Amino acid sequence: MRFKYLFLGFMLLILAGSMTAIAAADDYESLGDYTFDIPDGYQVTDKTDEMVTMQVDEDHPIIVYKLDSVADIDTFMSLLESTGCELVSEEAFQAGSFNVTPYGYNYLDAQGFFYICDDGKGTPILVASSGPSTEDPLTVDDNPARLVVDSLE
Repeated sequence: MRFKYLFLGFMLLILAGSMTAIAAADDYESLGDYTFDIPDGYQVTDKTDEMVTMQVDEDHPIIVYKLDSVADIDTFMSLLESTGCELVSEEAFQAGSFNVTPYGYNYLDAQGFFYICDDGKGTPILVASSGPSTEDPLTVDDNPARLVVDSLE
């Protein structure tokens, strides 16, 4: 059941519509025990105990999602692949105390990146960004979601 909500959250990210900003008073946000920077121009548009959604406009959302366990990653990847989402694995890197595995994706009329950030404590963090496929593609190192990943503590 949880994966249905995670999948729906990711699909909403991709198909993001117009949302009203609810908060942007700080330059950082928290999710459980983790904190991260909010990229310039972005505002928090939705927040739960497990997820924070930020947008700069309706076409460029970022979602930060706290997974329950490392096992959730395999289920999430299987769900994406079963929907026809094209995934491209990128070179893993270290960001602070996190081992980060990045992926590029294309789905319907959206493109973007998501990063699986694991600090070995059993609750990986998923950071994902999306944009229209009609735009020039961003790179794994040069996009707003990467700024969130690099600031994750």
